[in-house]
Amino acid sequence: MRKINRKTPIVLLLLAMFVSACGNGNNSADSASSPSGNAAPYESSSQPPSPSAKSPVTLDFSTNASGGTLDAFKDIAERFNEEHEGITVEVAELGKDFNTLMTAKMASNDMPDLFSTAGWSVRRFGEYLLPLNDRAWASQVAEEIKPVVTDAGGNLLALPMDIDISGMVYNPSILQELGLSVPETWEQFLAACEAIKKAGYTPVAVAGKESSDIAGLMSRVSLSLLVQSNPDYKAAFEQGSFDWNQFAAVTDFVSNLKSKGYLNADYLTADKATIYSEFAKNKAAFAFQSNQTIAEIMKLNPDSRVSMMRIPVNGESSEPFLISGERDSVGVWKDTKHKEEALLFLDYLAQPDNVRKIAEAYSLPAGLSGVEANLGALQETFNQYEGAAVSNHFDRQYLPNGMFTTLGTVGSGLLSGTMDAGQVFSAMSEDYTRLTNAK
Repeated sequence: MRKINRKTPIVLLLLAMFVSACGNGNNSADSASSPSGNAAPYESSSQPPSPSAKSPVTLDFSTNASGGTLDAFKDIAERFNEEHEGITVEVAELGKDFNTLMTAKMASNDMPDLFSTAGWSVRRFGEYLLPLNDRAWASQVAEEIKPVVTDAGGNLLALPMDIDISGMVYNPSILQELGLSVPETWEQFLAACEAIKKAGYTPVAVAGKESSDIAGLMSRVSLSLLVQSNPDYKAAFEQGSFDWNQFAAVTDFVSNLKSKGYLNADYLTADKATIYSEFAKNKAAFAFQSNQTIAEIMKLNPDSRVSMMRIPVNGESSEPFLISGERDSVGVWKDTKHKEEALLFLDYLAQPDNVRKIAEAYSLPAGLSGVEANLGALQETFNQYEGAAVSNHFDRQYLPNGMFTTLGTVGSGLLSGTMDAGQVFSAMSEDYTRLTNAK
């Protein structure tokens, strides 16, 4: 058995006294610094630890924007990043793959923090978007675009940066030379086409190399003949009960343009650049295209008088109209992990200078009232049609997402002769059912 050393407790006691004395000496030094001679309280001698700074946040902003509009979004994001330490907005340009990629993201419920709604804020993306009624700028949303970005429950779902107001492109110089008025009915339009053809000009220019251009033609004609000119058809579309055999009104009209020789000779192979050139040279009169065409023509010929006209209708019972829909609208994913930061960037986008920057990039009116965009040569045109009847895009309002592509496919088939009217009806009906039922 191990023996206990009787001296050990004494040594430990002396050591403890020594350590205690050293500690009291330190306290005496603290007391000397206190005016009262007592030890200063904790809160005076040291500050509570500050809350830890938030971790850096990266926001994914996915968009289908291109060209000058994309550049404008990138510039705004860059300035936001510089002004907001700890938050980085990364602009993901999805381009032509936007629909495919967003469909996959919706299927996995893994959406970007913010994203362009590409004309589908309500019908396609509504269930994924955060209501924005409480934002300071919500009351400024322009009346022309408000119904398009607001759901049936009154929820504002996206910030509209601009308003996609368009109709048809036309050349006033040719009409004036031939003593023709801007047509308001399709009967007047076809009569004008005949006169224009006889004078040696191209009545209707189509960039058939790009199916989107033919889809634009089919969409505008459908909107006029099947919705604006016929209340029964409009009601059928709204109820989802449209008889696609009635699509003959559209196929007959388009086939007539072809058979009468009213289209450019290269309507199946021409690209948009070719059409821009024909207008710039004053050789073409009409095009079923958006205002971007006008901007491109003006680049080639600043003296061109090319402008926008309302879309004609059948008879005098309805009024020529313009299309007013979304182009550059942005929403916030309702399940984002960075709601506060995402809304901060959205509010930044809503600042007048930023709204103006996006609107001017495409020569469109601003989506927020009180923001004046410089529309250049188109300003007079927009002023002229202020208060005109407007409608949303045909495919966005009455068809399931994806059928704009179908319109391009059947239109190309009709013009090339590879599809007859019956095949067009079947294709439209099948895709309507398939895409309506698609998740």
